Amino acid sequence: MTDDVTLTSRTEVYSDPYLRVVRKCFEHKGRDYAYFIKEEPEFAICGAITADGQVLMVRQFRPGPARWLYDMPGGMIDAGDTPLETARRELLEETGYMAELEHLTTCYVTAYSTAKKHIFLAKNCRKVAEPEEDTGVIAEPVLLNKEAFLKLVDGGELLDLECGLLLARHLSENMDDR
Repeated sequence: MTDDVTLTSRTEVYSDPYLRVVRKCFEHKGRDYAYFIKEEPEFAICGAITADGQVLMVRQFRPGPARWLYDMPGGMIDAGDTPLETARRELLEETGYMAELEHLTTCYVTAYSTAKKHIFLAKNCRKVAEPEEDTGVIAEPVLLNKEAFLKLVDGGELLDLECGLLLARHLSENMDDR
């Protein structure tokens, strides 16, 4: 298969501050292909572990599924910020914790989105402040032991499964003796 795919048109269908939907048409080997694409910002997310081996998460009401779910601290990367700066800021804002951060990977969110997710491991998390209030978010930080966290990963209550699986791998490789 050849890699010569040409963008032939782009039409904006919907736009708000957090999401833009566009219709993109491509041509490959004489055939036309049309897709609806979500143009979304990049974001950074942290799989967070305290010095004593607890997993730091955010229990948050999510309006899409209309229920409480567990998520990793994270958020959109602001203009001029790096993924590392965003991960550090979001961890502090959402949980009140600071940590040593290690970049694990960067991946696309889905095949029909431009969003990239930068995943970090936050080690030796320590509480330094109270979480910040966000008027548009219903959430609370929570600490879970390894077993409770692994149950979340297996049970479908975790929003960011990719980050959760990377964190579970880290826990099994480095913290079996806790």
